[in-house]
Amino acid sequence: MVEQSRLWRLDAQDTTLLLFAGSESDIPQLLWFGHSLSDDISVEAVGAITDLPVPMAKLDASVPQDLFPQACHGIDLTPALRGHRAASAFAHQLKTQRIEQQQAHITIELIDASAGLHIELKLSLHAQSGVLSVETTLRNTGNTPYSIEWMASAALPLPQHYAECLYLTGRWGLEFQRQRQPITDGKLLLENTRGRTSHELYPGIVVGTSGFDEQQGHVIAAQLAWSGSHRTIVERASDGRLALQCGIALDPGELTVAEGESFTAPTLHIAAGCGLNQISQAMHKYARQEVLPAWTRKERPIHTNSWEALYFDHDLEKLKALIDAAKTLGAERFVLDDGWFPARRSDNAGLGDWWVDKSVYPDGLQPLVDHTRNAGMQFGLWFEPEMVNPDSELFRQHPEWVLKLDPIETPLARNQLVLNMDNPQVVDYLFEKMASLINEFNIDYIKWDFNRDLVLAGNGSQSRLHKQPTGSYALMARLNSRFPDLEIESCSSGGARADWGVLKHTGRVWTSDSIDAVDRVQIQKGYSLFNPPEIMGAHVGHEEAHLTGRSINIHTRAIVALQGQLGFEVDARHLTDDESKQLAHYVALYKKHRQWIAESTSWRLNSNQSNLTASGLVSSDLKSSLWFVVATDSLPGTAAGKLHPLGLDPECRYQVRLASNNLEYFSH
Repeated sequence: MVEQSRLWRLDAQDTTLLLFAGSESDIPQLLWFGHSLSDDISVEAVGAITDLPVPMAKLDASVPQDLFPQACHGIDLTPALRGHRAASAFAHQLKTQRIEQQQAHITIELIDASAGLHIELKLSLHAQSGVLSVETTLRNTGNTPYSIEWMASAALPLPQHYAECLYLTGRWGLEFQRQRQPITDGKLLLENTRGRTSHELYPGIVVGTSGFDEQQGHVIAAQLAWSGSHRTIVERASDGRLALQCGIALDPGELTVAEGESFTAPTLHIAAGCGLNQISQAMHKYARQEVLPAWTRKERPIHTNSWEALYFDHDLEKLKALIDAAKTLGAERFVLDDGWFPARRSDNAGLGDWWVDKSVYPDGLQPLVDHTRNAGMQFGLWFEPEMVNPDSELFRQHPEWVLKLDPIETPLARNQLVLNMDNPQVVDYLFEKMASLINEFNIDYIKWDFNRDLVLAGNGSQSRLHKQPTGSYALMARLNSRFPDLEIESCSSGGARADWGVLKHTGRVWTSDSIDAVDRVQIQKGYSLFNPPEIMGAHVGHEEAHLTGRSINIHTRAIVALQGQLGFEVDARHLTDDESKQLAHYVALYKKHRQWIAESTSWRLNSNQSNLTASGLVSSDLKSSLWFVVATDSLPGTAAGKLHPLGLDPECRYQVRLASNNLEYFSH
């Protein structure tokens, strides 16, 4: 490498990252992030192509687009940092102090001694997936507190010819909906201030060349590993330069860094490739190797959940019958959902009182746990730890434990308030109650719910919005440490907490409260952009979907559920003989293939019919695959047309079996 002090390079898989600095003190520019480059790159050639002309009606000197744009440069892009010291020191002039490269990591230290700021950018390129992770830390070296209004986890220069972006929007019951639009002049601001990942806006985005699709077009995807409020900016300056920034969305005045202290922003994970499939596959590989708990590599058991079968009806004999019926279909884990704790006959009361309701379970949960174990099944239990009902013993004893801003009355959502997870007493209380139950009943699994947005998320006077996710992470980590075999599912009234921040501590996502198979087709398609299939809770529901009222046959319901971790929400006690036979067939199919699904490669196929969705999972040895084709409405033509599976071995001869009727034939 020529003049290493000015040119830095990381290589992994088929990916190259190239940084360049015009001088020793300049902040490096991202010169290239994409497919592998040759080794013969000279710093002189790079310097020539990065030398910019002086623009008209702007400052008298051109400003490079570096990895940490600053207000003092006058560049027409959002600064990566906005902050102040009691309304003074509103700008800074950071210079590179040190750049260090170690194997797959580059660390860049920036300093402004007069402003009392030290910034560290750590860039890591994952060897197996080619995913780039960027972590940014600010340290206050001044002698007064520094207030942060905005700090990007990463400020990523983009190729100027990129023309479109795609991101995931939605609502309760219809999450992860793809939305794409052109990148125009000016700023596209995507902001979620709901205090959780949200149904409405997933913290991930794809940007790329015009018309990119599953198989073609240059694309870059980025997602923020954060379970709270977040902001994404895609911005094109008047000189054509294009940039992407992602980070935490903050309440006014909530983030102040004291003298000598530091703040580290959530990590931004970035992948580049040709077509959406390639960047999804990179993200899936990285998540499996670096994010998800180790137990997600094991075969995923088939769930049966009590919620849509019985809701708040916790009659012991009905629950036992439900377990027995689900067992005959092949279920391996029973999850007792909401309603087992005091006063919980509806969603009006009881949250926070995490002990068994003796009026419903006079002998405690042990008889139900024993029945589950005797059926050869694991036992799981529902919690909503971060929440509290005003009608609860916990709230009556500790009203000061909730998030609030005095003197404003906090509005209720689902009849509940939110506990302050930045309060150590709150976290200790929750750990004690949950650990006691986990230990007493040897609980295998927790369905961890989070059913409302955060409003007035303060400690009475100051916002604690960004402290909520870290407090929840700490509680999960504490439980994971105390019970290393415990599995946790992330549920948030469906898929409102499905990001990589929470997935470091959980290994299953309930992607939506809608298990209407037609809705789930698009929900799961959007979810798959960033997350692998084996951690996606996908259940077979009732013939008439509870959320939408749509009637869907057993084959479609089962085939859609097969695309994730299979489970039942259907009341197995009341299935017809034919439905039981058909469902048992799909359960056997899942069990036959689930061992390789956890390491499979996901493919989505392009279709010229918007109401026809096709996707597949291919084993790592290319010997097995599962393909799913679902029409969500009447097709405009008389036939679906031809769909060509991808990712298979062209030298291999495959046997093709139609899962719904066992019809077999042979094909190349």
